[in-house]
Amino acid sequence: MITIAPGVAYHAWTFNGTVPGPVLRVRQGQLVHFTLVNNGTMAHSIDIHAAQIPWSVYYQPVAVGKSLSFDFTPQYPGVYVYHCGAPPPLYHIANGMYGVFIVDPANGWDPAQEIVLMQSEFYAGQNPDGSYQLDTKALLSQQPTYVVFNGYANQYRDNPITVKANQKIRIFIANIGPVEFSAFHVIGALFSDYYADGDPANHQVGNQTITVPPGGAAMVELTIPAAGKYPFVTHSFVNASSGAIGVLNVVP
Repeated sequence: MITIAPGVAYHAWTFNGTVPGPVLRVRQGQLVHFTLVNNGTMAHSIDIHAAQIPWSVYYQPVAVGKSLSFDFTPQYPGVYVYHCGAPPPLYHIANGMYGVFIVDPANGWDPAQEIVLMQSEFYAGQNPDGSYQLDTKALLSQQPTYVVFNGYANQYRDNPITVKANQKIRIFIANIGPVEFSAFHVIGALFSDYYADGDPANHQVGNQTITVPPGGAAMVELTIPAAGKYPFVTHSFVNASSGAIGVLNVVP
């Protein structure tokens, strides 16, 4: 059970008990040893978008009480998603089985204040006991109850993220969907640097709004000179009004 909005207790499927799961972070060219242990009540799997390995071998369902291990070496720096891909993957993702996997460039990034945001959707139907679970009809109709950053509706609107004026801010943005695109925008600011999928080779400057598809990610940098409140949203305002809105509190 996790809380996804005030008074909304949801029966989630999770990695490590949280939605999103833990942020995993490695360096380009670093050997990764990965193990998935299934302590749940149904078969689950893993799909790490940073790994170039055979789906037919490593991304298959892992039975209850079993585990699966593999190694891989990320070749490309960037921001990636990981998620459960057990059939039907739509339900496993909609129920909360996803997270962010960051591969830093071999030489790292310049110093900055870093923020990790994952956009996702909940399709919540109420049970007789007052708790909530996946409403498959709403999911298949593509009508999310909440669209959120990091698993909770409006959490950064109600508890803004404090950053410093004239200091570089680096935001890693991932979107797991499973349906909606993200149109990420900071009101009152521009992105000095934008990297599609978080890869330094994919560099643009001066962007106002960036598109992040379901299953994709990006990295943006910005420096805000004046103190104040700067909301960040998905510029699809139907989804922003459903919970995908936050605030950067810029202090001197």
